[in-house]
Amino acid sequence: MRRAAPLRFVSSALAVTALLGAAAARAEPHAAPSGAATRGAGDTAALRSGAALPGAPRRASPEERSRARPEVTWDPAWPRFRVSEYVATGLLAATAFGTLAIAPSEGRWTTVNGFDGSARGALRIRSDRQREMARDASDLLLTLMTNHLAVDALLVTWWGHGRGSVAWEIAMIDVEALALNAALNGVVAGLTSRERPYRVGCAGPEAQQDRDCRGSKRYRSFFSGHSSTAFTAAGLVCSHHARLPLYGGGAPDALACAASLGTAAAVATLRVVSDQHFATDALTGAAVGALTGLGLPWLLHYRGGAPAPDAPRGDGVTLGFAPAPLGGYLVGRF
Repeated sequence: MRRAAPLRFVSSALAVTALLGAAAARAEPHAAPSGAATRGAGDTAALRSGAALPGAPRRASPEERSRARPEVTWDPAWPRFRVSEYVATGLLAATAFGTLAIAPSEGRWTTVNGFDGSARGALRIRSDRQREMARDASDLLLTLMTNHLAVDALLVTWWGHGRGSVAWEIAMIDVEALALNAALNGVVAGLTSRERPYRVGCAGPEAQQDRDCRGSKRYRSFFSGHSSTAFTAAGLVCSHHARLPLYGGGAPDALACAASLGTAAAVATLRVVSDQHFATDALTGAAVGALTGLGLPWLLHYRGGAPAPDAPRGDGVTLGFAPAPLGGYLVGRF
C-alpha cells in the first residue's frame, strides 16, 4: 500500500509524456527563413504569401511534410490476432493465476552452487534498509516498463497516430506475451520450490518472521519473475519499434528499445542486490523473458514484414519529444 501513491504518480507522468509526444508528432513547426528581415518589401510580401524566393531552395509545405512522415500501418504480410490466440491467451492467464495455488515444498531445493554463492557475497547489499529500497526500486521500474507498453499502444498509436486497429494488435500481442511469461514462471517456480537467498534470516516462529519469510513466496526463487517480466516487456518494445515507426522511425525508436533493455537489466540486477534472488534466477529469467518478448511477436505476427522506415530527412532543424520508459528523449534532426 505504501507504494500506491508513487506508482499512481508514475502512471500519470507517463500519460502526460505520451500526450506531449503525440501532440508533437501531429504538428510540424515551421518558421520564416533566417535573414527575412533584411529582404526588400517584395521579398517580405512573398514570404507572407508563402511563395518561394528566387534562387532559394523550395521548402516543403505542411501537407507534403505530413505525407512524407512515416505512417504507422499494419503490414498485410503480418497475420492479425487470431481467434486461437484469444483462446490461448485466456488459458495462459488462467494457468498463471492457478499456479499461485501450488503448495510450496520445503527442502526441495536448498543447495547453493558456487557461482550463486560468490555472486551473492559480492553483490548483496548489507544494510536491511538499503535492500528494501533496492527491492522497491525494482518494483517501480517494472511498473514503468509495463506502463510503457500501454502508453505505446493506447496513447501513441491510437491517439497520436489515429490507428486504433494497429493499437489493438499491439496491445493484444503484449497481453499474450506477458501471459505466456507469467504462466511459465508460475509453473517453474511452483514446481522447483527453490528457497530464496534471504532464507538464512528466517528463524524463529513464523508469526514473528519478516513478511518475506512467510507463505509460499519464500520458495519461489527460480526463476525470477521480475527479471523475466522486465525482459519480456523490453523485447516487446523492441519488436514493435523495429517494425512500426511509433516515434517517427530511426533513432527515437531505436532509443526506446535500448532504454527498455537497459531498464530490464537494472531490474534483474536489483533483484540480486536486494537478496530476493540468486544470480542464476535473474539470468534465467532474463533469458526466458527476452525469448518470449522477441520470439513470440516475430513467430506469430512480424515474420515476412518490412522493418520500420527511417525518419524522413528535411531542410533546417527540427526538434521533438519522444516518450520512453524513464521519461523521454529530446530528438533533433539537422
